[in-house]
Amino acid sequence: MGYLISELSYVQLQPLLTEASVVVLPIGGGAKEHGGHLPMGTDYFVTDWIAGQVTARCDVLTLPTLPYAYFPAFVEWKGTVSIQHGHFTDYVRDILMSYVRCGVKKFLIIDGGVSTHPPLCTMARDMDNDCGAKVAVTDIRELARETEEAVCAQKSGGHGDESETSTMLYLREDLVDMRQTVEEYSAVFPGAVVNGRTKVYLSSRMCTPHGTNGNSTLATKEKGEQILFAMVDSICDFLQEYIPWTPGDLK
Repeated sequence: MGYLISELSYVQLQPLLTEASVVVLPIGGGAKEHGGHLPMGTDYFVTDWIAGQVTARCDVLTLPTLPYAYFPAFVEWKGTVSIQHGHFTDYVRDILMSYVRCGVKKFLIIDGGVSTHPPLCTMARDMDNDCGAKVAVTDIRELARETEEAVCAQKSGGHGDESETSTMLYLREDLVDMRQTVEEYSAVFPGAVVNGRTKVYLSSRMCTPHGTNGNSTLATKEKGEQILFAMVDSICDFLQEYIPWTPGDLK
């Protein structure tokens, strides 16, 4: 139902750019540590696939997936690319403003990161205040939470874990080395996180021996399929309301 902007000609794109359009920007790190069993481009593969599925089902205009973003917890892991949050959000804002100047008022960022989420939300609020553009931002931790809780058995996770490894088994099994999977967990400062819910934010880095957090040994392709399609369903459910919505209806 939608279009990948990279596949359209300039002439084909022009009539599609209106105030009613929804422009989608997927963001997923293409060079980020994911342990010894997953590729550096895990976030990119997952986010790009989700964006393709959403575009096939919804009337949106989707930009190419942005492969570089703000990942401060991984700066000491060689080969990881992390962009300072100010540069990152300025860059994303410039991308979106290219379409604001064409009259577009509604955007959706498919955010494939965790550390990227707070600065993107702040940027979205600023764009709303500055130029009236509405920028929705997905939350990778919540899109498939119910499904993850139903199918995953690990006691906790968050990076290169049972869930993330399962999604890559479904998407690119050829890039997953299950012989290198491990069970390891990031240390949590007492009282900061209680029953899986953050009570107090405290900056931390990825410090486990293999650079993962969770139990990737439990991953399966079947779990990955369920998790991925739950993410797509959540985004499409939102877009079903967002696409026909007029920003003036809600301040």
